[in-house]
Amino acid sequence: MTVHAPRFEPPILHDLSPSDLDDLLPGDLREGERFEGASLAGRDLADLTFSECAFDDLALAGLVCRGARFTDCTIASGDGATVSAPSLKLRDVDVSRSRIGSLEAYDSRWNSVRFTGCKLGFVNLRGSALVDVVFEDCQIDELDLGAASATRVSLSGCRVGTLEVPGATLAHVDLRGLELSRIVGIDGLKGTVIDESQLAQLAPFFASQLGIEVC
Repeated sequence: MTVHAPRFEPPILHDLSPSDLDDLLPGDLREGERFEGASLAGRDLADLTFSECAFDDLALAGLVCRGARFTDCTIASGDGATVSAPSLKLRDVDVSRSRIGSLEAYDSRWNSVRFTGCKLGFVNLRGSALVDVVFEDCQIDELDLGAASATRVSLSGCRVGTLEVPGATLAHVDLRGLELSRIVGIDGLKGTVIDESQLAQLAPFFASQLGIEVC
């Protein structure tokens, strides 16, 4: 089987204007701006749009932003215990060195997105559509892809505690190099690629699914 890797090019941002987020309102559009040491913590900001923006040292705890859109953006050192962002739309977004305890992003649409060196707790992408998504050197406690569709997704150098894939539709999802402790809905793994060591690790889950008793 030929595995197609995610297609991702980091956004190249030039001539950004330094700005802040103090006067941000739901539904606002911000474009071509740089935010350093800014905070969205504890705010309810639905339907935001950020285009060609860079965020560095961004406080996110308690943010609620249903339907937010980020296009051609970089986010470095974001931090938040909980972020509620259902129907989140990301396109050409690069996220690095960020920590989020719980990310509720079900029913989202992500295209050409990369997470690098991030520590994530519970990531809820149930019912979402992911295309060309890269996770590199990330730690994720629980990744829920139930009923999601994912095409050209990789998790190289990552550790995932629990991967949930019941009802998922996956194609060219590369799990090689992923340390995985537990899987839920193993039928949903169709369309993924694993290596030999992972096959041995997952053997008990396959046996349980098929009703095979190993003595």
